[in-house]
Amino acid sequence: MAATVATLSASGAAVAALWFTAQSLQATNDQYALAEQTATTDRFRLATEQLASDQMSIRISGIYLLERLAKDSPRDHSTVFEVIAAFLRTQTNADSCRSAGFGEQARRAAPADVDAATRVIARRAAESDRDPLDLSGTCLSFGQFADGTLTGARLMNTNLARADLTRAKLTSAIIVDADMGAALLIGADLSRVTGHHANLGNANLGGANLNEASLGGADLKSAWLFDANLANASLYDANLAGARLAGANLTGADLTGADLTGIAYDNRTRWPAGFTPPPSA
Repeated sequence: MAATVATLSASGAAVAALWFTAQSLQATNDQYALAEQTATTDRFRLATEQLASDQMSIRISGIYLLERLAKDSPRDHSTVFEVIAAFLRTQTNADSCRSAGFGEQARRAAPADVDAATRVIARRAAESDRDPLDLSGTCLSFGQFADGTLTGARLMNTNLARADLTRAKLTSAIIVDADMGAALLIGADLSRVTGHHANLGNANLGGANLNEASLGGADLKSAWLFDANLANASLYDANLAGARLAGANLTGADLTGADLTGIAYDNRTRWPAGFTPPPSA
């Protein structure tokens, strides 16, 4: 009997020791998590304060600090890039592209903080996005988005003139009234974009995917569309005057009311069933 009691007592003590150890470990983990959360909050606060600085170098530092934070704390990824997008919306606007401070010569290279923000957005881990980016109404002309992801992005009335969007992913993006004149969109994915009245004049869309794109009333004058996929695209009332369409696929496209004056194409160009194009220029 005494041996049994002793055994039970020893077992109880062992269980109690294990319980206290587990509680200590949990307390340690909780303290670590709290410290980590506090550090993240402090870094986020510092970065947002830097974004509000009137000094260019400090704003750039804030942008890169936010990028680092998004990598270190994936749960804060979406919040970080919402802040960077808001920074771009407040720091620039589409009208500023036409102002004295953002003239043609000045805009051949975007302001350093804007350039840093666009590059950070382009290389982010887009699969961690919670919601599409909202860059509506911003001045991003000459922006560097090559190989970047802007899937589903809101780009209404955004100025992306002469931006480098080579191989960029813009699937389902909203580019209504956007200015993408003379932009580089070689190999870009613009499938299912909504781009009524967008300006793509003189843009290089060679090899781009515009399958099921909605571009009613868009300006594609003198655009380079060689080997582009425009299958099932909506191009009613679009201006395609002078567009280069060699090797382009327009099967199923709606060309009702489209201006095809002076277009150039070859025997590889595929047209909607029953459609007779004007002679190639």
